[in-house]
Parts: sequence; C-alpha cells; structure tokens
Amino acid sequence: MRSPQRFCHLALLAGAVLLWNVPSACALEDGFNYDKKIEGKYITVYCAPGLDVPHLMSQLNIHPSDQILAGQSRKPEGHSSEALAPMLDTLFLKVSNILDMHLYSLRTDLKICNTNEELSDIYRRLFNASLGGRRSFYVYDLNSIYVSADAFQPGIIGHEMSHAIIGHYFGIPAPVKVQEVLAMYVEYTLKK
Repeated sequence: MRSPQRFCHLALLAGAVLLWNVPSACALEDGFNYDKKIEGKYITVYCAPGLDVPHLMSQLNIHPSDQILAGQSRKPEGHSSEALAPMLDTLFLKVSNILDMHLYSLRTDLKICNTNEELSDIYRRLFNASLGGRRSFYVYDLNSIYVSADAFQPGIIGHEMSHAIIGHYFGIPAPVKVQEVLAMYVEYTLKK
C-alpha cells in the first residue's frame, strides 16, 4: 500500500518542479545588443554599440540646478559617459515630483537603440506587432524603457519613466488610459 502513495507523492513533486521552471522558460527575450552598461541609483542604462553618449547627454539638457532641485548632491562629472545615469536619475526624480509619486526603491532599465528600425525590431520580437511610428515604449514585465537615439529627449524619456513609476506605485497597475494621461502631463510639463 505504501508503494502507490509514494509514487503519487513523487509524481506530484516532479510536476511541481516542472511547473516551477515554466516561468523561466516563458521569459521574454528582447534581442537588444549593448556594448555599454552605466548604472545609476534608479536607472541602469544600456547603450547599443556605436552610440554617441556625450551627444545623448547634451540632448537631456540636465543642469546642476536640476540636480539640486531634485534633491541630489552636485557632483562634478564632466562629460564622461558615466555621467549619463546620474543625469537620468535626476530626470527620474523630476518625474516623480511632477507625479507626486515617490518610489525611491524602484530601479528601471533604459535601453537606447541606434535607430527607429532597431527599436521596431525589438517591439516586434516582444509583441509580434508593429510599433506604429512610436519612438519609445515601456515594458512593465521587463521593467524596461526602450528608446531610439533620435528620440532621446527629456519629454519622451520622462513620459516612459512615468509609465514605470505609475505601474509600480499602485498595488494593481492603473488602467492604461489613466497612465497615458498622466504620462502625457509629465511630457508636457518637461517640455515647458
């Protein structure tokens, strides 16, 4: 009698082990290739090969006064590519202040593609759909922002950061239309 019970227990254990591994087998693969990783406090930046990081930093238009107003200490970083992540951290804090949603433990990835075509390929790989002319998007399941170098501007990146913040601020993510209205407000505010 113990033999059939033991077999049932072993079968249940084997089934549980197989089901435990299912999420990793279904993990999303974005196909993004990078040659530079720059870690900040809130944002980890992944740069596609050949990106002109100093040019991207100039497009962000983050000044020392922005860092001070965001509550960060001013550190002299010059134009080293390592200064990109702290600049994006400053933008993240500005977006948090605009939304009045502060998540100081949230860490988000920002993946910068060289072209809109590369960005479209990643979107197609992830969702099997067309990007539809957009130049950036956020994927909640990967907690990653994707943007093309052409669209690397504070308003666009702030818009996508808004989606990351809003998505993680509430226990249950807010409806997409509510998120989009708030993200558009942040983009508008950053462009003023």
